Amino acid sequence: MRHARAVDIVEMIAPEGADSPRDRLAAGLRAAILGGRMRPGDAVPSSRAVASAVGIARGTVVRIYDELSGEGYLETVQGSGTFVSTRVPPRAPHAENVVTEIRMNAGDPAPTAPSSPPIELRPGIPSTASITRGDWAAAWRRATPGEVPAVYPPAAGLPALREQIARHLFHARGLACDPDDVIVTSGAREGLALVALGLAARHGRHLRVGCENPGHVGSRTVLARFGAELVPIDVIDGGVDLDAVQSERLTALLVTPSHQYPLGGSLDVGRRLQLLGWAARTGSIIIEDDYDSEFRHLGRALPSIASLDDSGLVVHVGSYSKVITPWLRCGYVVVRDPALRAAILDARVDVGETVSGIPQQALAHYLDSGGLSRHLARTRRAYAHKRALVVDALDGDVGSSFMLSALDGGLHAVLSSPAGTGNADLAERLSRRGVAVTELARHYFGQTAAGREGIVFGYGAATDLELQSALVSIRREIV
Repeated sequence: MRHARAVDIVEMIAPEGADSPRDRLAAGLRAAILGGRMRPGDAVPSSRAVASAVGIARGTVVRIYDELSGEGYLETVQGSGTFVSTRVPPRAPHAENVVTEIRMNAGDPAPTAPSSPPIELRPGIPSTASITRGDWAAAWRRATPGEVPAVYPPAAGLPALREQIARHLFHARGLACDPDDVIVTSGAREGLALVALGLAARHGRHLRVGCENPGHVGSRTVLARFGAELVPIDVIDGGVDLDAVQSERLTALLVTPSHQYPLGGSLDVGRRLQLLGWAARTGSIIIEDDYDSEFRHLGRALPSIASLDDSGLVVHVGSYSKVITPWLRCGYVVVRDPALRAAILDARVDVGETVSGIPQQALAHYLDSGGLSRHLARTRRAYAHKRALVVDALDGDVGSSFMLSALDGGLHAVLSSPAGTGNADLAERLSRRGVAVTELARHYFGQTAAGREGIVFGYGAATDLELQSALVSIRREIV
């Protein structure tokens, strides 16, 4: 049952300082909730009343409420108003801030059996807090208005969606492609499967594919399932070792050049051009997995390798799983080589279309209306804020054997230490504390499987409070 207590607007505003009124209001709300002055279930004053009292636009207050809802502090009940989230643990007034707890030492015993579901910090899971808005709902309404078609969607995907994807890639990734170059898929993995089938049809059944080491386990698994021989190529200085690439005879090379997974580096333009030169000389294909490149926190994102390619040497693979939600199950491949594109479409016809026409229509409307651009703007702010929480908690004095990295972009971070320092079981120890992360070692294969100890953890899906609680546990285990 909701508390009837009305919240005094004065409680919601941080003291005077150099920050803007908007920042003071956002900071004041967080502090009031964390400090126990605003309790779970308390009704938050209307945006109109707050705007009048603080002297800012009502739309600004609405955006702050939305931002804090995404962070887990507030929740909106349709027709009733906005309230302090019931997921916030009750706290006594003036309780110590969670951020202060992060500075505690490692002397506290780990709980043996978490009483609540684990905090989900496994990488690759985005926040969906701000999706259920007018843009999203309107796109689905427009996708289901009249008669349902009695035919299958086109093998390459709906023309309207392919046009919107091509337009988005041009503005977001500098990739100028024709809508006919785009093939709609059910995600990056299906895109890789189709590419493997297309390459097999063109090059014979034996494929030799170079893969980053460490790299994405799921991508390697898909290629192996389709009969590819996987060749580990070590990652150095943020990307694949170009000397190692030159020494191998490969059908294709799979890379994550904009935000290498999981180590987080990127290939500079010079090395991208070198890769293109290698592909031109050898007739090999570069498969560019544009993994979470929409989210760049430091500096501007580099253009995709495909945007530098004029000869159809690059197949660009993307997905909306990290950008919107994995539940949508929609992605794309951009293939500008006509023969390879024809082979991929032949394979798609044989295996059948996997993306329903209705989600394709909804996504086309969502992109066309600008809904995705607005969603990305909101999530970039939210992810930048969560990234700052991670840096504040773990960067610096967290023990000489640990290094925090992979934070220039994306939705995950790496906490690593040299092999042999006794931290191989860090993920297991955190699991006992109720925090779900992934071992760094599982991303390696070939001869360097024990290259590093540590964890890979995501910070996109957790609320602020969940993330701060998890960071307390991580710090206790490593300090």
